[in-house]
Formats: sequence, C-alpha cells, structure tokens
Amino acid sequence: MIAAFRAIGPENVKHPLRGEAFNWLAHLDLVKYIVAQDLETALVLEDDVDWDISLRHQMHLISVAVRDFTDTPEDDLAPYGHAWDILWIGHCGERINKDTRRLEFPDPTVPLPANYTGWSKKYMDAIAPGRRAVHRSINPVCSFGYGMTRRGAQKVLRWAGKGENEAYDIRLLEGCKGKALSCITVTPEIMHHYSPPREFGHVSNVADVNGQGSAAEEEEFEFVMGNTANIVNSTRCHVLFNSTCQRKP
Repeated sequence: MIAAFRAIGPENVKHPLRGEAFNWLAHLDLVKYIVAQDLETALVLEDDVDWDISLRHQMHLISVAVRDFTDTPEDDLAPYGHAWDILWIGHCGERINKDTRRLEFPDPTVPLPANYTGWSKKYMDAIAPGRRAVHRSINPVCSFGYGMTRRGAQKVLRWAGKGENEAYDIRLLEGCKGKALSCITVTPEIMHHYSPPREFGHVSNVADVNGQGSAAEEEEFEFVMGNTANIVNSTRCHVLFNSTCQRKP
C-alpha cells in the first residue's frame, strides 16, 4: 500500500517519501473513520503532540472566538459552529499579516514574543502580545492537532485521498490556500510536538521511517526532559517532571 500510494499520479507531481506516506495513510484512516461513523465533529491528534495544562480554558476562548469570527447563529449549538472544514489548532507555523482579517482575544497562556520559536516568528508581531487570533488559514504547516467537521472530513477524503504531494499537511495547506477547503487557524498554536533531548538524536517518527531518526525507544525519552516549542506550561513535562519545558530561542 505504501509503495502504491507513493506512486499515485503522474511523474511531474510531487510524491511523498516512505515516512510521509505512512503518516499520510494514518491520517486518512482516521478521516475515513470519521466519515464512516458519521461524526458531527472530530479532533485528530498526532501521537507526539503536547499542549498547555490550561488547554480546557484555551479551548473555551477559542470556541467563543471561532463562533464570533464565523457569525455562527445562536441556534447552532455546536461549540465551534459549522462554518469551517478544518480548525487548525496545532501546527508548527502560520503566516499572518497586519492586514489579515482576524479576531484577536486575550489569553494569559500565550508565549512571550521573545520566546516564540519557529519559521513563522517573523509574523508574530502582527498580533498584540498576550493575545491569540483566529483567522482564515493562509499557510498552516504541520498537522499536530486539527478539528474537522462532517463536511470537512468528506472534502478532505476527496482532496487528499489521492496523494500527489510531498506530505499530508502540505496537501491540506494547498487546499486551504486554494479554497478547496474552508480552514481556520489559531495563531499562535496551542499544540506542538514534544521533542526529546538532543542526545537521543531523535527527529520524528516520520524521519525514523525514512531512516533519518534514532533507534532509541520512546520509553527512554521519559527519563530525560526534552522541550516543546511555544507551549508555556507543557502537560508532558508537568506530568513527567513537575516542570515546564518551553523551548527557548
């Protein structure tokens, strides 16, 4: 299946590497499950994801913001409404400009601008310090955590089910940019992947499958504290080490 999926499409389109194909098919299996079970909404999380211990409060703020941003009618009782296909809450970067239409809201768990890391750091000055924003997706990268509506899941199967790109998240990104998918991003993100200590030489599960990661077992990581980018009070580090482990620039 991996070999067949990687080969789908003409030679002049991008194709995923072996690890990316594994990841892509795993996501598609979940999307198929959402459709088969006829779920109204669902949340998809990658297995190395981390979040703040204040996640419940964060999601309440996001719920209110998304409903206001999309003008959700009062008789729609869904916590986030239905005016979207993908709600991108966990990512490794998103572009937002000063003139991007958005709804900002205060959140005490937002990382300080000086402590935000990643390729999209240069865009963070578009948002006032101590605030998050919800906006139509522009260039969200990485699929750490995202919500899907029933309609969204059906559209993603049609859009991303045939491969023909370098990675699943990039295929979704192109769908968002091209308006094939209706996407909303939370910026800064509230979920990011937890990185084990550098001495393990670990990159990611995808890299492992591509032969680029380490052979260390995941259980080994739990004895030495790693870090999580852009999450102020990591749940993983709170549970395992009674500490915070926000990655520093």
